[in-house]
Amino acid sequence: MTPASAYGDCRFMTGRAMTRRIAALDPVIDHEEITHLSTGVRYGDPLFVHAAYTIAFARQVAIPSISRIVYRAGTGDMMRNVRQRNSDTLLFFGEMLRNGHSSAHGRAVIDRMEQIHARFGITDDDKLYTLGSLAFEADRILASLDLDVFTGAERLARYLFWRGVGERMGLDVPATRAEFFAWTLDYERRHYASTEGGQALVAQLLVDWEQRWFPPRLRRFAAPVMLALLDEPLRAVHRLPDPPKYVSANISRVVRPYLAVAAARPHNPNRSWSDYFGAAHRRPLNVETLGHRAPSTHEQAESV
Repeated sequence: MTPASAYGDCRFMTGRAMTRRIAALDPVIDHEEITHLSTGVRYGDPLFVHAAYTIAFARQVAIPSISRIVYRAGTGDMMRNVRQRNSDTLLFFGEMLRNGHSSAHGRAVIDRMEQIHARFGITDDDKLYTLGSLAFEADRILASLDLDVFTGAERLARYLFWRGVGERMGLDVPATRAEFFAWTLDYERRHYASTEGGQALVAQLLVDWEQRWFPPRLRRFAAPVMLALLDEPLRAVHRLPDPPKYVSANISRVVRPYLAVAAARPHNPNRSWSDYFGAAHRRPLNVETLGHRAPSTHEQAESV
């Protein structure tokens, strides 16, 4: 039984009921369901998800070997169609969370993602770092704002979920959450470097963040909000300015009540990120065609 299908036709679960359900589950045995409810449902509003993903992706492209593959001399998907690239990626992750990494559908989605990435020669360490950015980014953002909404069981379950994804990808994921987090931080210290591609990619990320969520008259606030969520080392490596002091001083005052409302209000326990970010895809999803596109002229030349 997949995490979402455990709730059948249930349309809504109150915030209190969801908290009780998560607390009753075992973070090791039930890590897929906990992560689905915690990350995919309770705090799975598209705005929050896209913000966390944007920061995680900025971390990934702070690694030169990753930015080079994603940028591809300005011809990569992120440079040609940033919104579709972001939405497709979040569709993949949403399907993993809703169905679990151990389900037939979850395994097929992971395998399809690996098939797409196979032609780029991404190293296992870079894949592992990408996995770490997904496993830990929500906690890192909240810590930077002096906020903590996840229980220890939820954090452990999330690590075990992404470890399960990594193992399906053939990666040697560190055996404990603490070891994996320490490895992730050390990888950043050893490899972070400013690159033209990384800076260009982050600029595209900010374009999608601004245009997706901010109406024209409010777009002047888009970059300052995201800059306040990016930590100083990440801003430095991408040559980004510091946010205005008034934004840094007040960002947690905005995020705190937003998360409190998200935790308290009723949610559909079967919902997923992919309902929003994959809205353009026909249902049921054809996993074999997810992320499909023709290679660019630049990629064709490289493959010769």
